[in-house]
Amino acid sequence: MRKYQLTINNKSITVNLKELTAEAAEVEVNGTSYQITIDNIHQDEENPTGPARRSLTGPITPAGSPATVGGEKSGSVCAPIPGSIMAVYVKNGDEVQAGQPLYKMEAMKMENEINSRVSGLVAAVHVQQGDTVAQGQEIILIEVTPPRRRQTDR
Repeated sequence: MRKYQLTINNKSITVNLKELTAEAAEVEVNGTSYQITIDNIHQDEENPTGPARRSLTGPITPAGSPATVGGEKSGSVCAPIPGSIMAVYVKNGDEVQAGQPLYKMEAMKMENEINSRVSGLVAAVHVQQGDTVAQGQEIILIEVTPPRRRQTDR
């Protein structure tokens, strides 16, 4: 676990990073636990020669409470960190479900299996096994399937 002492708006806070994966994180901020969903990680476009900056975006909810997501999610699946593609499990035209493994990558001597966050059809696969990818690079594009409405008896 990593511990960070931060100052935000002149207020001191303590952040304990309990767990960090390519898709989520668990942190404790001043004693309160939070589950963080990582929807997008990108390189700062204004300073491409500077150090890569990780942007953790998405809903932040206290641990134990269900995550709520408003609006439609993008079907763009990007590399969470730089690495190399070990396997691609889908191809153009495949139907995928949220939570389904899409590809496996090696980064920092660890294997990471990346799962889909949305259900839909694979519109594009931009990599193949053996490719090296940059952080934030789009790997797969999924056309998001809108949720089906239940038919009720009238």
